[in-house]
Amino acid sequence: MLNRYPIALSTLSLFLVACGSTDPSREYQSALPSEPQITPKTEVQNSATSWTGQATGNFRALLPCDNCEQHVIHLRLNDDQTFQLSDIKRSKQRQRENQVAGTIQAAQGNNQQDKQNQHPSQNTANEWLLNTENGQAYARIQLTAHGLKFSLYNQKKTQNQQKNETQVFLHPVENMQVSNALKHVDIQAEHVQNVEVKELNDPVMAHDYFLAIHNQSDQALQLHANDLVLVDQQYQEYAAVVDPHFLEPIPAQQKQWIKVSFHYPASVEADVIKIK
Repeated sequence: MLNRYPIALSTLSLFLVACGSTDPSREYQSALPSEPQITPKTEVQNSATSWTGQATGNFRALLPCDNCEQHVIHLRLNDDQTFQLSDIKRSKQRQRENQVAGTIQAAQGNNQQDKQNQHPSQNTANEWLLNTENGQAYARIQLTAHGLKFSLYNQKKTQNQQKNETQVFLHPVENMQVSNALKHVDIQAEHVQNVEVKELNDPVMAHDYFLAIHNQSDQALQLHANDLVLVDQQYQEYAAVVDPHFLEPIPAQQKQWIKVSFHYPASVEADVIKIK
């Protein structure tokens, strides 16, 4: 009876050899669920960084200029993932405007180093490329809580040598109603939105506005700070605070942008800017 066990064990050994050895790693892999098909990286990022719900609207900056009187950048971002940009440089004799239109594309893999070096408390908003209609990268924008970080590429460089030529901050703006008593002068106003306001005497704050003033007359136009008044919905008036360099005479048949501040509580609803 005892002699049967060696025979049984030998038979079992032969059976296992005939079936082949069992690889433990293969057993582990077979227990795992099958992996989904890998989607190309570009498709994953585009779906994860959809433009839907991102910052749209108008953005503007009034910039210092070494070789001109004034430099203004206006950017319009649309829901259909397109943009229109106007880059204006004004001198005493003429105004030069560069208009660009194109599409918005998610920047892929270009800001990983910045994210690694960034403090956790800093904003890590998505970055986007502004491509011209012929597909050339024109600029890069980064969405933040207070506006756009805007980096303009040097268009004279080749694609592999592009670098930032201009880096500025664009403020979100909304149109503001204007009551203008001046003849032969067209004035448009914009309220600067979502910026870090300067606290004065709580709850009074400084609210900034951009004014585009087109002097259509044949004479120079001289504005003063007391010519500008903001009126709220309760008919309360607030005086303007303007940096003196914005109040230089505007030549005949020229357009100029100025920055104006009005100090009023955050609870006040501004209604109109009156030009006396």
